[in-house]
Amino acid sequence: MLTWLNFTALALAVGVAGYKLVPVRGRRRAAGTRYLSAFFLCIGLGLAVMAHPVLVAISHVEPVPNLGRLLGNGLEMLAAYFLGALGQSIARPAGTRRWLRRHTVLLVGTVLLMGALLAGADTAFTLNFVNAYSRDPLVVGYLVVFFSYIALCLVTFITSVGGYLRHVTEPVLRTGLALVVTGAALGIVWAAWSGVRPVVTLVSGRSLATTLPIGSTLGSICMLLWLIGATLTAWGDRITAPLRWLRAVRRLRRIDPLWRALRAALPQITLNTSGGWPLPGAEFALYRRVIEVRDAQLTLRSYAHPDVPRWVGPAADPATVEAAVIAAALVGHAHRRDYRAEHPFQDVDASVASESAWLARVARQFTDSAEVDRVRHLAAEAATAADPAQRS
Repeated sequence: MLTWLNFTALALAVGVAGYKLVPVRGRRRAAGTRYLSAFFLCIGLGLAVMAHPVLVAISHVEPVPNLGRLLGNGLEMLAAYFLGALGQSIARPAGTRRWLRRHTVLLVGTVLLMGALLAGADTAFTLNFVNAYSRDPLVVGYLVVFFSYIALCLVTFITSVGGYLRHVTEPVLRTGLALVVTGAALGIVWAAWSGVRPVVTLVSGRSLATTLPIGSTLGSICMLLWLIGATLTAWGDRITAPLRWLRAVRRLRRIDPLWRALRAALPQITLNTSGGWPLPGAEFALYRRVIEVRDAQLTLRSYAHPDVPRWVGPAADPATVEAAVIAAALVGHAHRRDYRAEHPFQDVDASVASESAWLARVARQFTDSAEVDRVRHLAAEAATAADPAQRS
């Protein structure tokens, strides 16, 4: 990885770690947030230590050649450890402490083993460490242990979060986690590529060195995916805000005819006597419209004739049925005919998005459906026939 990219990654990683750790209105941060912040801090420091100027500076004071590389690799391993802990805290929080104890022993043992292999190898400081010593069994063992530990932690993270991801319904959070998981999967590819190369060289004597910086490129993409995924919840809402606003405006317009008909019958359902809504507050206005329409339905549904489902027929679209019930209820309410009938609502997910989408369908049938118009006439005839004053 280019030197400037190492230090840019450090700055971004420290910034993200700091942002994640800043408390919000005095609330305590979750353990998962601390693990994520520690991951970014460690990976950023590890990349900075592995920058060529830093390795050269450390080489002047290190008691064992390439000890700076062991320090950088150790920080990268610590980052992978915290990423594994993050996955555990998300998927199985009750077992996080036991996981930490077990993997702490594994991490310390792995670093000590790598240190022993590096000390036993006859090496001199070099920036081209992997290619220079790919024929030394101790160095190859060092590299295999390092990349195997990284891959193990990444696999642990993916298996932990992969199952949890299927149950996340919030789009921005789901996308952010998916990006982090994708970065971890690409990290496994990076670890496999970087770990297999020296083994092949040691066994076959043929170097797999390439002119293209494949390992550095894979590492950079991993880092980018992790940074974007971890911060998506902070800025993703701002990016999607215009789309949410447009969706709210469109659904408000579609629901408006139904809402106006209900408000005419029951003015008390709304406090906004003007009937309008400010453009900047479209999402909140949609939230209110949904509540007001549902309140009106609850108040009016006993005024709908009990034969409405039979009038529209069993094959009718559910939105048509609900629109017909509302239309008949408005007719019954106008004629003061309370049939004490029970007309259940269509089962819809309890969210503004789902409710508004459903009511937009109902509103379209309420205004455009010939079946609903026919139900209005039948409801009016039934109400008039039952009202002696109307017959006379």
